[in-house]
Amino acid sequence: MRKRDATIIIRLVADVLQAYGFYLLVPLTVALVAAESSQAIAFGVEAVVLLPASWLIQRRTTSEGVQKRHAAMALALIWIAVSLLSAVPFLAHRMGVVDALFESFSGWTDTGLSMVPEPQALPLSLGIFRVLMQWASGLGIVILMLFLYGPSSRAAQSLFQAEGRFEDFTANVWRLGRTIILIYVGYTVAGFLALWASGLPPFDAFMQAITFLSTGGFSTNSVGVGWYGVLPSVAAMVLMLFGGISFSSHQALLSGDVRKFFRNPEVRALLVIVPVVSGLLVLEQWLTEGSVAGGALPSVFYTISAISTCGAGTTLSLSQAPDVWVFTLMFLMISGAAYGSTTGALKLWRLMIIGQVIGREIRRPFYPAQAVLPIMMGNNRIHGRTVIEVTAYALLYLALGLAGSLTFMLFGHRTLHALFTVFSAQGNVGLNVIPEASFYGMHPLLKLQLIGHMLIGRMEIFPLLYLIRGLRE
Repeated sequence: MRKRDATIIIRLVADVLQAYGFYLLVPLTVALVAAESSQAIAFGVEAVVLLPASWLIQRRTTSEGVQKRHAAMALALIWIAVSLLSAVPFLAHRMGVVDALFESFSGWTDTGLSMVPEPQALPLSLGIFRVLMQWASGLGIVILMLFLYGPSSRAAQSLFQAEGRFEDFTANVWRLGRTIILIYVGYTVAGFLALWASGLPPFDAFMQAITFLSTGGFSTNSVGVGWYGVLPSVAAMVLMLFGGISFSSHQALLSGDVRKFFRNPEVRALLVIVPVVSGLLVLEQWLTEGSVAGGALPSVFYTISAISTCGAGTTLSLSQAPDVWVFTLMFLMISGAAYGSTTGALKLWRLMIIGQVIGREIRRPFYPAQAVLPIMMGNNRIHGRTVIEVTAYALLYLALGLAGSLTFMLFGHRTLHALFTVFSAQGNVGLNVIPEASFYGMHPLLKLQLIGHMLIGRMEIFPLLYLIRGLRE
């Protein structure tokens, strides 16, 4: 890597770390007001170090000449850096090093797997910090930075694309970022009001609204929103669905273009998958257990939680659910919801493209040899290069998940539990089927492995590969 390349990457990282330094002022203020001295020291020291340090780096570097590889490497470093820094407040709470790292990486990758058995027992500032990580992560570090100040327009575009966002850059890039944030904030406020009106205390309503919309899954209690009853669960499912739909589709809906919203193939697929799979889960439970414990609500809730990759739980623990449920939900976790949303996993658009490729090859023998059978997503034709990239990514994603599952099996975990846990982490979902005692007491090496899967899923593999290649050069 040339010196100029390193300078550009360092500048991009410094831009985000400065935003993170300002972000720390929120939990710091809470810690000071709540007289939580150890947390105040942890947040305060980090802010005092990061803000002037990032400012000095910005003064001596530039992001001019940034290319996609610079942005990809910077994003990989950013996700790792903010996750490492965010482990400090958990260490100040006397969590073990591995558990503190696990909680931090889970928050910033928007996963939601947790090493905190009783979130309600956390200090107030740390509980807020833990949830706000997911709000920022669900929105996307790039979008948040873009809204606050941002580097150059070209840097912003490169960062957008490196994070897997392909919004229309013919529009003003800053206006685009601010529009996305306004939609996100608006839905957060609406979700808070809906949860509050359905019976949640104001603080819990706000925290839960953040985690459902960001599809992060952290909760303010050890059970989840089901703790509060049916109405809050319904509000939560709506928020999770909103989080699973792309920002561009939300913009069309809010601007009154309902036809454009429903023309989106991913939206249509999502609205078909949820009722079909929910009904299938009800049928599976009835066939295996002879009854439907808890009614249909847990079936719908976990279907939406899995496909939106929120990973939120309810009163029916998945560790007590039938294996056929676990197996079915695993496919939803691998899928994920719409591209350009807050969700993780493969995304529906990739699976729809692969499905069309398979369908095309099945139909090909029935057409003349010279026939052209294009791959279409809505009104857009998908070119061959994109098809190859999508297929390669999906195969690599599945291979990494299967390899990781094998490690869990070597440590004595059941095959189904191993597959579910690894794909839950890699899809940034957060659902868990391992009994609590075994999960919290998991071998540290397995916890570190899950951190790796969380990063792979959040960075969509290739930025991490760019970083490894750059460090080798």
